[in-house]
Amino acid sequence: MKWQSLLPAGVKPDFIVVGGPTASGKSAVALEMAKTLGGSIVCCDSVQIYRGFDIGSAKPTKAEQAAVPHYLFDLLSWDEPCDAAIYAAKAKEAIASIKALGRIPVVVGGTGLYLRALLGESWDDDLPGDQELRQRLGLRASDDLYQELQAKDPRRAAELHVNDRFRVIRALEINILTGHPVRQASAATPAERSHVMVFMNPPRETLYERINARVGQMLQDGLVDEVKGLLENGVRADCKPIGSIGYKEVIQMLSGELKPDDLETAIATATRRYAKRQVTWFKKVASDGVVENPHSVPDLFAHLRDLL
Repeated sequence: MKWQSLLPAGVKPDFIVVGGPTASGKSAVALEMAKTLGGSIVCCDSVQIYRGFDIGSAKPTKAEQAAVPHYLFDLLSWDEPCDAAIYAAKAKEAIASIKALGRIPVVVGGTGLYLRALLGESWDDDLPGDQELRQRLGLRASDDLYQELQAKDPRRAAELHVNDRFRVIRALEINILTGHPVRQASAATPAERSHVMVFMNPPRETLYERINARVGQMLQDGLVDEVKGLLENGVRADCKPIGSIGYKEVIQMLSGELKPDDLETAIATATRRYAKRQVTWFKKVASDGVVENPHSVPDLFAHLRDLL
């Protein structure tokens, strides 16, 4: 494990972040961390915040959520909007509530845009918007939108998956309205550091093995039935959370666009590509600790105790 605290000397962290790619083991480490250090978990996952999206998002089980307090999971209905600014505001409220109870907030997840907003690096809070333009962009195919974003703002495109229509459209909207890539258009400045950042970064081969195993387990646990149940309960197939990896591929299978025999491979392939993007993003984030091997987790907890 690599460790170098980036907090100013003598400053205690307001919260701990456990971030990394999907299937990197961050949820298990965060849960054990909360148990060991007297913490509470705060969700930083753009799908786990939605009710009913459990299996495909690898949401903590009811038993896990009962082990320590969990915040912002199952927060929204499928038709309620959420962007980075909304998430950051709710996460800050949760962090304040946890600290008031004398516990340490442990923010866990892999949604980089939400995390950036929480850390004071949100890129679109004060940037212009145009609902009519957004609707026009929404009529276009995902591949077409992503190709245009790659041409206009390759850096932002590299942070997103082609299927992340919500954020791809928002990035294009900003570019069209301002004439600049996202970062040039934004005037946001990072807040003073008051957190500890832990990056879960297992070897790529290990990560891909975990992803393959997780996808297989999700299908065994009933991912297809979960999607069917969501649709039967009125969830629209074009809503934001159902456009995420896993749910999107099941929708394609149910509509005949994808063969049932190809479902597992399609989800695993998309997940591995997304995980690769996540790793690239988190490597650019200033981390206090980088955990590549689960055997080093006790050392991580020892370092955190020294800070607390």
